[in-house]
Amino acid sequence: MGYDVDFVRVPHQGGKSLPIEVGAAQALVRRALPIDQPDLVRTTLLRLPGAKLGPNETVDYLGQGLSYARLFVRKTAIHVDNNLNSKELLKIYSHLLDTLPDLLILDLQNGRLHDATSYAEWWSRPL
Repeated sequence: MGYDVDFVRVPHQGGKSLPIEVGAAQALVRRALPIDQPDLVRTTLLRLPGAKLGPNETVDYLGQGLSYARLFVRKTAIHVDNNLNSKELLKIYSHLLDTLPDLLILDLQNGRLHDATSYAEWWSRPL
């Protein structure tokens, strides 16, 4: 089972290592770019195998086994009600990078900003 995340449009400045810690992450998220084409984002998500239109313009994603996520495309972020493992979540994230190359993952449990590599490393660490 995963934790909820937001995919946010934060142009990443070169030289900053990921993950970006909480204080700096909050400042970057406040300056995040808007999701200005929500229909395009939804259409992109619906092209992903396992995705279907959910209620109220959400997108439901069914992963392997009983894993699933519901995605809410909002002006400020793409919110993911996440019940996926990190590998499944990163499939969605990678799929969106073609449309939104400045996307980062805001981990709502710990407040850090990640790209795919740092997110996978963070969640593969032993507890």
